[in-house]
Amino acid sequence: MLPSKRTLLSAVLTAAQSLSYVAAEAHNEDLVITPAPTPTQALAARQVAGGPGTPILSTLTYPYTALPSQVYPFAVLRGPQFGYNQCGAANATATADCQTLVSDFCLWGSPDPNGQIGDVEAKVVSYCTNPEWGGRPIPAGGIHGVQFMRTSAYIQIVGFLDNTALGLSPTDTGGELDPHGADLQGNPLGGVVYSLDTNFSPDGGKTPGQVHNWNLFVGNGVFCIKVCFNSITSPDYCENRYDLVGCDYNMPNALQNGTYLDCEGDLQTPVGTYVTNGQTLTWSMPDPLTTPPPYTPVVPASSQCTTFSSQQLFANAGVSLFSRCNLHLTDSHPIGLRRRLWLERCLHLRRRELQPDGQQR
Repeated sequence: MLPSKRTLLSAVLTAAQSLSYVAAEAHNEDLVITPAPTPTQALAARQVAGGPGTPILSTLTYPYTALPSQVYPFAVLRGPQFGYNQCGAANATATADCQTLVSDFCLWGSPDPNGQIGDVEAKVVSYCTNPEWGGRPIPAGGIHGVQFMRTSAYIQIVGFLDNTALGLSPTDTGGELDPHGADLQGNPLGGVVYSLDTNFSPDGGKTPGQVHNWNLFVGNGVFCIKVCFNSITSPDYCENRYDLVGCDYNMPNALQNGTYLDCEGDLQTPVGTYVTNGQTLTWSMPDPLTTPPPYTPVVPASSQCTTFSSQQLFANAGVSLFSRCNLHLTDSHPIGLRRRLWLERCLHLRRRELQPDGQQR
């Protein structure tokens, strides 16, 4: 099981602030976390959000191929955003400031060396194992274990990593990123998430489709990300109000360090809901959080698991589109349950590669 988030809990309690609550204006080059707003301040931010020039991030919809240069260029609240949203392989460098994340497979990380999530949450950028998505490269070996799990309502990816693989300080205990926040502008500001899964993709896995409800925890040597199907809104499996209790409660799992699995899975009990003596109870996280939750989360059952290696996780990093498609078309591709999607996507990539002008797009 992923390590307990008690270290995350204690660190956040000491700071006495929620990582989701960042409502103050800040310049792009000097974004820092601010104290949690009062209820009056939070209400004021929400009243501004959704007004002229201040769209609510989670309501914005863009085809992956028609993203603007910046989703949030507005100089209001905490804006404009730090990075850009039109990414792609040509921009996949160690200094890329891409704020479009493709969950198959990218993570949010710090744009600054030795960053702390609490300081950079508004301007985190994507880090990817595949240069096609335009993020900064996750170095081979930077991830020490992964479980992909697909359920009937969401896809969950959990794992172990070196903080430094995402530009984070080795001692950063981390926090949550999501498309909401106190001012409804999300963290990162202007950050959008996409997936190749057929529940999101408009063309059966060839082109990423937008994910409107998601959350991601990273830090303390672990990560977890959940992308919820847009068609399912209740219960909310991507609830973002429990940011202080980490992966253990938001995405309970039994992954062992050094293990690489691709599985089908049962649905988890929504975070904050638990059963005691036959009674279903709910727990709302107080602010500040002074004691652990009153229950132990139940790990959902998984099945049909396929094992792969760390080398295979990074097998397509740095190879040409043509070579990568040949790799995906072999029966040895590690992500067994996603083989059909990869095959469809590779056929699309090969057609693009063979276009008359010979340019990769």
